[in-house]
Amino acid sequence: MAEMHDRAMLLRRIPYGDTSLICHFLTEQHGRIALMVRGARRPKSGFRASLEPLYALSIVWRPGRSGMGTLTDVQRGPAYLPVSQSLDGLELMAITSRLFQEGDPHGFDEVIASLDMLASQHQQGLLMAVWSLLESAGWLGDLSHCWQCGKDAEPNMSWKQASLMCESCGRGVKVSVGLRKSIAAVLAGQQVRFSDVDAKSWLDMIRQLLLQHDIKLTDSFKG
Repeated sequence: MAEMHDRAMLLRRIPYGDTSLICHFLTEQHGRIALMVRGARRPKSGFRASLEPLYALSIVWRPGRSGMGTLTDVQRGPAYLPVSQSLDGLELMAITSRLFQEGDPHGFDEVIASLDMLASQHQQGLLMAVWSLLESAGWLGDLSHCWQCGKDAEPNMSWKQASLMCESCGRGVKVSVGLRKSIAAVLAGQQVRFSDVDAKSWLDMIRQLLLQHDIKLTDSFKG
């Protein structure tokens, strides 16, 4: 069977046997795939230095006849983020791993866009990146209407059960007009400085959504 080639990023590494790994990749053309990497944990394996998260990868693999394929080559390119942002980047990749499952045909371009937001080193770069990723995965709607009834947004909107609601549909934590406008503006590439109150509110909105989908939180989202 002919070998396959694609651009990829590493999502997960799972030990297999004494010396091998099962690696999950998000690829540009084939979506999320899982591949066996034989001997990758051996001290002299050529895979050891290349199989790292947050790097641009070029992978080659041999598809399995009836199951998992086997990685045959990987070339590591430049890092997506500076070292100072590695922890935030790993947070983003952990969320990515839950959003896009094996067989999903998309996700690569969306994650690249989110990494670019994080690399911008904006004050709220991680929140921007995670919100954008959740939105592109279909877990979020826009902030211009109630997510329950579809009515246009009014001054008194609130966040309840990880949804934006009008007063008729439910009352939760207030989401101010200013915060909604700031989120929309910063995602559109505008320079916006968030107040401490608005930044905390946005963090709480994201945190509620992640918890609702049983995504384990790290220190970045525990507040």
